[in-house]
Amino acid sequence: MLLLLKNQMKNVLVLLLMLTALACNEVIAPEDSLPPITPPNFTLLGGGDGQARFRWTKVNEPDFKVYRIYRSINNLNNFKSHIETVQNEYLDRFLSYDSTYYYYIVSVDNALNESSPSSIIDVQPLNISAPQPPSFLIVSGINNPVENRKFLGLSWLPPDVGDLNYYKIYRGTDTNFIANSFSYIDSTNIGTYSDNFTQTNTKYYYKITAVDLGGKESLPSLVSSDLILNSPQLITPSNFSNFTSPYLFQWSKIDSASSYTVFVGNSPFSDVIWNSQRVKENEVVYTGTKLTASKVYYWWVGAYSRENIVVDNGNKINSQINSYSL
Repeated sequence: MLLLLKNQMKNVLVLLLMLTALACNEVIAPEDSLPPITPPNFTLLGGGDGQARFRWTKVNEPDFKVYRIYRSINNLNNFKSHIETVQNEYLDRFLSYDSTYYYYIVSVDNALNESSPSSIIDVQPLNISAPQPPSFLIVSGINNPVENRKFLGLSWLPPDVGDLNYYKIYRGTDTNFIANSFSYIDSTNIGTYSDNFTQTNTKYYYKITAVDLGGKESLPSLVSSDLILNSPQLITPSNFSNFTSPYLFQWSKIDSASSYTVFVGNSPFSDVIWNSQRVKENEVVYTGTKLTASKVYYWWVGAYSRENIVVDNGNKINSQINSYSL
């Protein structure tokens, strides 16, 4: 009897819910057709050297979605959507010196309504000034007998400009050398370079300049230098010899090396199972795990030309191995 009453109450509740649902009216939100406001104070902050920078006041409407910038080149009849951003500043780069660019901005809401356009701004980004110099130039000597390569590798950061064309590379034999036609050695359009025409154990100094599309050349970068070390010669243990206690590695000292690291591997110059800390002397004792009797191991030495590299902002970074043993 109790079970029957529960079922009857359940049916009554279901019926009440159905009647309540029938009594409700369906409400449909009206379509949003009201455009947002135009971004205020659309302003050209500066135009020249192949770029143009704009800023405007933020739109604070609750349904704001994005800013859309339209651009036309050399006439007012071909505006196309150029960029969308949620920031209130934009830098247009890699522009032609000889063209006139026209811009206006709109704001867009979540319903994709566009505001009325702002006033049109025109700019011709003429070649006004030379670019800033490249920065963080690092020069590293490499002597890799496995690849039979000896060279000085250069890398640097580009200047933040919109009309960069290429770089000029200058080389000298002292820190005060002048970047001119006599010290110029090559050019490149990327931020790395390998100088293969050098001698070992000779220090070379480098400076880099940036050249823009109009041919204007920057001031030189800060100077950076290194040399290519000769390869250390392995002494003990010799080739095909038994390696026994006190497990001492010895090699020949090389001129201008600041420190060395010893490597032990299952294969020549690979599959490393142990390496020493940097040492300034030309010997070190093996401190790795126990070696397997009758197994063939390989060892080699890496030499460093400096302990660290000081970059433009005064920070120090670890130097890499300069040369490897033969």
